[in-house]
Amino acid sequence: MDQLRGHELKQAFSDATGCLEEYRDAINKLNVFPVPDGDTGTNMLLTMRAAVKAAEDTFPNDHNLSVASVSSALAKGAFFGARGNSGVILSQFMKGFSDALDGKEILTAGDLERAFGSASAGAYSSVGNPVEGTMLSVIRGASEAIQAGYHGVDGLWSVAYEAAQDALEQTPEQLPVLKEAGVVDAGGLGVVVLIGGILRSISKIGNSAANASVDLSELARFHGTIRDGINSSYLSATVEQEWGFCTQFIISRVDGQNLDLNQVRSHFQQTALSTVVVGDEQNVRVHIHVEDTAPALGYAESLGSVSEIKIEDMNAQNAEFASNGLVRPSDGVKLALLPVAEGEGLLRLFLDSGCAGVVEGGQTMNPSVQQILDAAHATGALDVIVLPNNGNVVLAAEQAAASDSSVHVVSTKSVPQGVTALLAFNPETPWQENIEAMTAALEEVTSIQVAAAVRGATISGVAVIEGQFIGLLEGQLVVAEETSEQALKSVLNLVGLSADAIVSVYFGSARTLSDAQAVASELENKYPGIQVDIIEGGQPHQEYLASVE
Repeated sequence: MDQLRGHELKQAFSDATGCLEEYRDAINKLNVFPVPDGDTGTNMLLTMRAAVKAAEDTFPNDHNLSVASVSSALAKGAFFGARGNSGVILSQFMKGFSDALDGKEILTAGDLERAFGSASAGAYSSVGNPVEGTMLSVIRGASEAIQAGYHGVDGLWSVAYEAAQDALEQTPEQLPVLKEAGVVDAGGLGVVVLIGGILRSISKIGNSAANASVDLSELARFHGTIRDGINSSYLSATVEQEWGFCTQFIISRVDGQNLDLNQVRSHFQQTALSTVVVGDEQNVRVHIHVEDTAPALGYAESLGSVSEIKIEDMNAQNAEFASNGLVRPSDGVKLALLPVAEGEGLLRLFLDSGCAGVVEGGQTMNPSVQQILDAAHATGALDVIVLPNNGNVVLAAEQAAASDSSVHVVSTKSVPQGVTALLAFNPETPWQENIEAMTAALEEVTSIQVAAAVRGATISGVAVIEGQFIGLLEGQLVVAEETSEQALKSVLNLVGLSADAIVSVYFGSARTLSDAQAVASELENKYPGIQVDIIEGGQPHQEYLASVE
C-alpha cells in the first residue's frame, strides 16, 4: 500500500479505538500497586473515543477527506477529551502526528515517517521530566524504527508495530518498579494495541497479504500470565515539580513571518521544566516552570510579541511580578476554587467549605480536560483554581489550564492535600497569592491511603496477599495488614506521631464511624493531647484517607 486517504485514516483510528476497548481491562490490570487504581486503559480509551468522535462529528459522511483535516480533528478531540496522565501524553502524540500532516491530502510512507517522529516529540514534550520505561519509550521505539527507509505505508506500520512490542518488552529493564513487580508498562501496552489496531485496519483496506493475518491475541504474552501490574501513578515522576516560577505566555507574529513551533518547543524543553508548548505558526502558547523567568521571556520577545503573561511564584520569590499589573473587572465573582473528588462526604465537605463546585472523579474515574474546563466555566468566576487531588488527574488539569488562561492549578495529588490547600484559600486575595499560599501549605501535610489489595504483589520489599489491606505513605506502599484499621495504624506509626500532631481521618464507604473512632481512641490513649478529627468521606475505593500535620 503506497498511500492512505483521509477517510481511511479516520476508519483506521476508529478501528484501533475498538481494539483498545477490547484490551482495556488487560491494560488496567497492569497495576504495580494492587489497588483498584489501574485505569490507564480506561483513560487511553476515553481519550481516543473523544478523538474519533470529534472526527466523526466534523466529517460524518464525507469520503473526500484530506489526511490533514482528519488528523487535525482527531488531535483536537484528543486534546479536550484527554484523561489522566496517559491520556494527556496520548493527546500530545496525536497533536504531533497531526502537525506533521498539515496540508497533506494523502498519507505516504515518507509522511508517516515524519508523523511518527513529530508524534514522539510531542509526547515527550508533554511532560517536564520524561521517564524511560513508560509509554514514552514505546512511542519513541516505534518512531525510531520506521526511519530506516522501508517502503509502503502498511510496511512501515508493520515495522512500527514490531518495534513497539520490542520497546514494551524492555520497559521492566528501564523502570525498576516494573521489574520488581514483573510486568511491562500499562501505557506502553496501550500504545502497542493502538498501533496494532491501525495496522490491522489498513491491512484490510490495502488487502495486504503480508499483514492480513494481524492477530493482536499475540499480545497476551505481555499480560496473560502477569503476576502484578502497574499503577496509574507510574508516571508520577513526570508530574510538574512544585518549585520555581510557573510561567505562561503567548508568542505572536504579526509581521507576516512564521514561528517555528518545534524550535520553540525544543528550546524550552532544554531550558525549562514542565514544558507545554502548543500552537501554530502565528501564535504559540507556552507553559513552563523555570527558576528564572527573565531568560525565558527574553527568548520569547526575540521571536515576536509576547502577551497574556502569567507568572505564579511557587517559592514566594517574586509575588509582585506575579501579578504582572493585570487589572480584573470589579464586578462578578473574581475567584473560585474547584476540587476533584468522589464520595458523598468529600463532595459535601468541599461544597460546605465554600468551593464553587466539585468535579466528580478521582481514583479509577479521572475527569477529562473538557470536563474540567466545563466545570470551571460553570462557576462564572473570572479565575478558577483547580485542585486535582489525585496524581493521575494533575496533567489533565494542567492541560486545561494551558488552554484557558483563567484556569490555574495547585498540583494536589491526594484529597488530604486538597483539604490542606482549601484551608489556605482566601477568595479575597488575587489568584497568584493563593497559588503561592496553597502550594506552600502542602509542605506541611503528610498523606496516607489505605485500600484493599485486589491481588498479590511484592512492591518495595512489602509482600501483599490478595485480600489484605495495604497502606500507602505519600503514594509509596509501606505496609500490608489483615485489617484496614491495622494498616492505618501501622502507617501512622511510621510517620512519627507526637502529642502536638493533628490527624485527620476520612473513612470510606466500606467503613463505619465506629471503625474510625476505634482508631482515634487508640491514638488518643497512646499520645495524650493529640488531635484526631474523624470525617465521613464516603470515598468508594479507599478504606481510609488520612493526613498528619
